[in-house]
Amino acid sequence: MPEILRRPAYAKVNLILEVLGVRSDGYHEIDTVLQEIELADIVEVRAAQDWSITVSGPRRRGVPSDDSNLALKAAQCLAKRVDGHPAAVHLEKHIPAAGGLGGGASDAVAVLKLLALLWPNATSNDLLAVANDIGSDEAFFLVGGTARAQGRGERVTPLPSLGPHGVVLFIPPATIERKTARMFGALDRHPFDDGEVVQNFVSDRTTRIAAESVFNGFERVAFDLFPWLAALWSDLEQRTGSAIRLAGAGPCLFWIGPPGEARSLAEAARGANCEVIVTTTATRP
Repeated sequence: MPEILRRPAYAKVNLILEVLGVRSDGYHEIDTVLQEIELADIVEVRAAQDWSITVSGPRRRGVPSDDSNLALKAAQCLAKRVDGHPAAVHLEKHIPAAGGLGGGASDAVAVLKLLALLWPNATSNDLLAVANDIGSDEAFFLVGGTARAQGRGERVTPLPSLGPHGVVLFIPPATIERKTARMFGALDRHPFDDGEVVQNFVSDRTTRIAAESVFNGFERVAFDLFPWLAALWSDLEQRTGSAIRLAGAGPCLFWIGPPGEARSLAEAARGANCEVIVTTTATRP
């Protein structure tokens, strides 16, 4: 049997997310600070006769196991670029799909990194080019840790590590199709952000961040697309006595703060109409 290569694919939260406007290419200009968290999928790759992808794990629901899967798209795109052979990809899903936590993008980048071990002629520039072809969060996952992403997400600048923080994720029971595109479209009817929040965060970094200092421009339209989210959000803030924020383009919500407070806050949220996951920020070298 061919050797199976394996690595984790970490989720992310956006500590700051500003949408600055619409670009000439149709994409939106963003300025965001992203943070990896320890919640992770397990990604496996092995050489094979034909391309395939399989999905397992407790959060496999909603994850495609065909050519539409970003991880398989990334693998095939890199193969065309460097003349690579087919591979079998397996995803063990622990990150909720379509929730704003970047699981699909992270899986895609984990596959690229594993294939680079199988195909030594694949360079870091090849991986970056494919990552940017596949989507907007992928370039961040090539860097990981704490980083700032600009443009449509392709310009990534590593930042000093945020340090250990507790993170509690609140996973609603539903999402919507074409969520991210529809969220961007809804923002077009509102004033765009000016980038000041990110700039202040980068210029005046502290070693600790609280949910109250998280900013997400998508929050101004979240209830338009997820009308049921308002009741859940309010319920969670009442139960926990803390600010709760939107994760990426949603609809997952999250809290961030001192590690010692995460489990008690999660316990306070039990009974709300969502799944509760306790994790931590991830620190990368």
